[in-house]
Amino acid sequence: MDTSSSGLPIKRNHSECSYSGGEESGLIESGAPDGTLLLLTAPTANADDEDEPGPREEDEMVRESLSLDVVWRGNERYPLRIPKYATILSVKALLEELTGVDAESQKLLGLVRGQLPRDTDTLVGLGVSSGTKVRLLGTPLCDRLQPRDSNPWESEPPPGPGEDIGLGSDRRQMRSQVLSNEWQTQLQRIVAETEVRILNAPRAGRKLVVLDLDYTLFDCKNVSGNVADMARPGLHEFLAAIYPHYDLIVWSQTRWHIVESKITLLGMLTHPHYKITTALDISSMFTVHVLRNGREVDHQVKPLEFIWSRFPEHYGRHNTIHIDDLSRNFALNWQNGLKIRAFKRADTQLRADTELYKLTRYLLQISALPSLEALDHSQWQGRK
Repeated sequence: MDTSSSGLPIKRNHSECSYSGGEESGLIESGAPDGTLLLLTAPTANADDEDEPGPREEDEMVRESLSLDVVWRGNERYPLRIPKYATILSVKALLEELTGVDAESQKLLGLVRGQLPRDTDTLVGLGVSSGTKVRLLGTPLCDRLQPRDSNPWESEPPPGPGEDIGLGSDRRQMRSQVLSNEWQTQLQRIVAETEVRILNAPRAGRKLVVLDLDYTLFDCKNVSGNVADMARPGLHEFLAAIYPHYDLIVWSQTRWHIVESKITLLGMLTHPHYKITTALDISSMFTVHVLRNGREVDHQVKPLEFIWSRFPEHYGRHNTIHIDDLSRNFALNWQNGLKIRAFKRADTQLRADTELYKLTRYLLQISALPSLEALDHSQWQGRK
C-alpha cells in the first residue's frame, strides 16, 4: 500500500461508482479516458424507495469501514463511520470540522491502551475494532483566550442575509467591488512563496475546473459521521464525465493536511477515471477590502491569477471555471465563477440532491467552445 505525504494510506485500483437508470432519470453519456462509456443518471425522487440505498457500487475503502463512538466534553457524542485504512490524522481532520478543535491540539484516548497513537498510524494497523469508544480532549479555537479572528486558519463566517449571490439573482447588484489594488502585491507574494504540489501534470488542450471542497463536494459537518454519505451524490460520476475535457484542481479554505485527508478519504486521489492536477489550501488565499451591499468589509478570496501565473501555458481567463458555494470567493474573477447550491445536511437530504448531475450537463455542453469568456455562468441552470 502506498502512502501520501502526510502518511495517509492510498489504495490503488478503486472500483468506480456508477448509477444506472432510464430516460426519466436524465441519462448523460460521456467517454472516459480509456474509451469506456460512462452512463450517468441523476436519482429520481421516489417516495417508495426513499429509504432504499441507490444501486451504487461503493468504493472498496468505504465498504471496509468501521464505526467509532467519539465522546467530547462529557456528553457530546460524534458517531463516525470511517474506512479502516484511515490514519489517525484523517480521524482528527473530521473531528476538527465537527467540533472546532484543531487537529494538532486533539488527544484521542481509547484507541490504544495506555498511550496516544501517532498521526500516521492507521486504524487497522492499531487493531481498532468497530464500535470502539473514543474520548476526545481539546478546546475549540473560538474558546481560547485570543480573539476568534486572530486565527489565520479559521473559516469565514457565513454571509449575512442577502450577502451572497442567490441562484437566479442579479450578479451586478450582489457582487463585491474590490476597493484597492493592494491584492496585486499579495498575489505576487503568494506566487513567490507558496508551494504547489503537482499530483498529475496539466494536459495540453484541456480547460480547467477549479472546485471548492466543503459544501460543494463534501458535507464537512454531516452529523451522521459516515464518510460515504459526506460526498455529494454523483461526485465520482461528475468528475469522471468532465475529465476528458477539463483538468481538475481542488481549492479549499483550510490547511493542507485537512485538504489531503478529505480528498484521500473520498477516494478522489485514486479513482481510475479521473485525476486531480493539484490541490490548493488556504495558503494560496488572501484578504481583500471590498464594498458589498453598501458597506465596506474584508474577506478572503481565491485568486485564479495564482493558478494562471503558475500554469500560464495551460490555463487562463479564457478556459477556467471556478465552482464554489460561496460567491465572495469570486471577488477578483466574477466572470469565471459559477455558484453551486451548498450541500449541507447530507444525512437527511442525500437522495434529493441532483446538483452535480445538472452541472455535468452544463460543463459538457460548453466544453467545445473555443473560449468561455463570453458566458454568464450565473445562468447555468437555465442553459438548454
